[in-house]
Amino acid sequence: MSALLAPDAALPKRDWLLDTKAVARWLAGTLGADGPLPVGPCELLRIHYRFGRRLRVLFRLRTGRGWVWVTGRAFPERQAEAAFHGAAAAATAACGRLRRVVHATDAAAVFWTFPNDRKLVSLKTLLREALAIARELGGPRGHARILAYKPETSLVLVLHELSGRATAYAKVYQEGLGEWARRIHGSLARQLGPDDPHLALAAPAQRAGSGQIVVLEAVDGRRIIDLADGEAVTGTARLGTALATFHTLAPPPEVPRFTRHEPPRLADAARLLARACPRVGRQAEALATELLRRFEPSAEPPVCLHGDVHAKNGILAGNRAALVDLDKLCLGEPAADLGSYLSLLRYEHLVGGLGAATERARATAFLTGYARRQPLPTPRALHWHTAAALLAEQATRAVRQIRPAALARLDLLLGDASRLLADNVRA
Repeated sequence: MSALLAPDAALPKRDWLLDTKAVARWLAGTLGADGPLPVGPCELLRIHYRFGRRLRVLFRLRTGRGWVWVTGRAFPERQAEAAFHGAAAAATAACGRLRRVVHATDAAAVFWTFPNDRKLVSLKTLLREALAIARELGGPRGHARILAYKPETSLVLVLHELSGRATAYAKVYQEGLGEWARRIHGSLARQLGPDDPHLALAAPAQRAGSGQIVVLEAVDGRRIIDLADGEAVTGTARLGTALATFHTLAPPPEVPRFTRHEPPRLADAARLLARACPRVGRQAEALATELLRRFEPSAEPPVCLHGDVHAKNGILAGNRAALVDLDKLCLGEPAADLGSYLSLLRYEHLVGGLGAATERARATAFLTGYARRQPLPTPRALHWHTAAALLAEQATRAVRQIRPAALARLDLLLGDASRLLADNVRA
């Protein structure tokens, strides 16, 4: 990793925490309550990195008794000891013959064994509550299955009846955030008729969870990310139409403003890249300067933005699409949502191997679908926001999620953004 990222003086053991073999050996010798464990496979599932501040990773580890999730977090050295003692006091969920929390002193890192979590401190109790809701909705043999886990942030479950049919989805939030999420989903879903031809939204289920659990009605369909070939193009077009419909909804009160493409955030993104990846520092700073020079605030009233538009958050549901995961809901100009999605397609082409013709077909379908319901922003606005998203979203996520393939191609991502701005000049 040292070839792709600059050394991090605040987290000098960063690369050790990313080495699955080294971490597996250390956990095998430390995690067992009754002595060493057999060293099994170890998979790195998720990374959340703030250069110079913190690094959090999620591992899936084979212990000999099955698979277990282990979250590791590196701290600046002076904070690690206090963090470990605080974690040990708060971790109350038993983990069989595994330790709940362990401290890698030499690496200034702390590890939590699931369901212990630094911020979702009542996770085991919340999982029992989710199971009770699944049985209430799906009968006495209903069950809950974890779909996604973001340590310290959230956990998503699908609730099934015995037949396997999904009865609802549940999401666990940090204390205090669940009620806000429930209000957002309720407010937006109430504005749509159940048979809206373009957009479906999951409404809160009648059986509500506690303050940390939001239970939403199940949406039948397939994720657009899972579609292929012509079906993927159709799904992408319906995603565009659904987003256009979403932009017509009245935003709930207290929704924050979209800020990722504002001048201070673009400057922050360039500074991050200059520190973490010095080889592209000048290129990033030049791009940010050009974006700032061409920044033109929209004169149109802000609309309700999804804030996290991608193919995993779209579900093809018959002749329409559902949008899920509204946690980044915000106010802003439509081009921000559109440019964000277009930048992701560019990323998949430049980094992920998506063919040029396929990328163009999906981009065209997305914009054509949007235009069926709402007028498109100007090409200038679309190009600007796509370029801004390549810098402030795709390039910075390459660092924050430590994506090796993207880190190795940062110059291509930034160059593509610059070309979009140049196209604006020629237009």
